[in-house]
Amino acid sequence: MDFLTLMIILVLGIVIFILFKQNKKLKKVNEKPSVDISTEITKLKSVGELNVFKIYSKEIVTKKNSPFSGLWDSVLGWTMTKKQIAVIFEFEIDFIYDLKSKDFKIENLGNNDFKVIMPPCKYKFSITDMKIYDEKNSKFMPFLLPDSLNSLFGPSFDESEKNKLIGEAKDEIKNMSVQIINDLGVKIHSSATDTIKTLAKSFGAGNVSLEFTDKNIEKVDVKDSNIELGNELKQKFIIDKK
Repeated sequence: MDFLTLMIILVLGIVIFILFKQNKKLKKVNEKPSVDISTEITKLKSVGELNVFKIYSKEIVTKKNSPFSGLWDSVLGWTMTKKQIAVIFEFEIDFIYDLKSKDFKIENLGNNDFKVIMPPCKYKFSITDMKIYDEKNSKFMPFLLPDSLNSLFGPSFDESEKNKLIGEAKDEIKNMSVQIINDLGVKIHSSATDTIKTLAKSFGAGNVSLEFTDKNIEKVDVKDSNIELGNELKQKFIIDKK
């Protein structure tokens, strides 16, 4: 074996050794993202409450009250008409998924694919504005006295009664919202899917599928669904907290 052949064998050995080392490094690099991504995507939980949809609506709430109560109403109720008020409420509903919920789960399907199981949707109600559409005082003996006189003796809604009306309107708005919520189910899920997939892919995930546990509702739970008043309404009215 001459010197040239020996040098060629030596160089080939060095090249093969270098390629072997590089190949091991590439394998480590390729394996590392799978672990990192699986860890990173769990950071979705740090988002907390994810607002995926918002709607605005207007509803009219009407109320009639007798100027008398109890026994007096049965005795003197015939002398006066009931006072009545119609109020237009503007409100909004936020559709929220709590990603910190124990029902929010992320399953690693392998090959950088993940399945996200969403928790039940929560609803946040806010009354943004309230306008009195129509208000009529009680009328004293309207069948005998002209309007210019009978309205002078008829009481109107006082501040506490209007505050009570707002309180009653909260539950009524929730009942009105049931159909709206059920009708928008597909749009809510579509919006949530787009948002979650965008967030997951920003963490390096590949294909992401979502599973929803929401079902049609028959009523909105008054205890679990909060209704807030806009700042302007808070300044106009003092709501009794029970």
